Amino acid sequence: MEENKAGQFLERYREIEEWALNTLNVHEMKDLEQMPKYKNLRSNLAFCRVLRNLLSHYDWSKSGNDMLIVTEQALRQVDNLYYALNPLNLMRIALRVGQVFAPAPTDSVMAAVKVMARNGYSYVPIVENHQIVGVFSAKTLMRIVAECGGASIDDNLKFNQITDYIAFADESAAHYGFINPNTTVEDVYLKFQRSKSRRIRLDVLFITHNGLANGVLQGMVTPADLIQ
Repeated sequence: MEENKAGQFLERYREIEEWALNTLNVHEMKDLEQMPKYKNLRSNLAFCRVLRNLLSHYDWSKSGNDMLIVTEQALRQVDNLYYALNPLNLMRIALRVGQVFAPAPTDSVMAAVKVMARNGYSYVPIVENHQIVGVFSAKTLMRIVAECGGASIDDNLKFNQITDYIAFADESAAHYGFINPNTTVEDVYLKFQRSKSRRIRLDVLFITHNGLANGVLQGMVTPADLIQ
């Protein structure tokens, strides 16, 4: 017999009720079904409300087989409702700005490369006055070597000396993008998923206050962050 997930269902529904009360000042969940804003959720709202009422009035002290079985599918229904009403904000899973390795234009390129190699970083933002002025990657280094020769790279080379290679118009720019902190996790997931069908895959999204390249850096997110 499938495990009865009634307890998990009721706990998640309780969280929805608390959200509705604290955010919308709604005391009766049925009222949400009449709001135009949530018309696309009416069927799920009604389903979860009815099931919650049935479960709440069921005598769980009785022995024997449960007459009401909450399945995995029903649990997904209430989870979907929870996240539809209260979308998971990107900043709850993103790497925040204080945790992002972000060299300054006057920093050494080779010193940054060593940090990237040690930590497995693919792309790092170059930041000045809290704004991203360029993006550096291993491919950037390869281009410099191919076009200028290995002798051109030493410990004295600074990022402000390779501005053409870290510019947003560079060909590697297709591997990263910019989003604002209010973007939902679902939207970020879709961005990464859509890029899989293209020739060039999206590897990282930098979070800025306005969602643009000239915005103030607030963090970054990768596909690995979504998995975690």
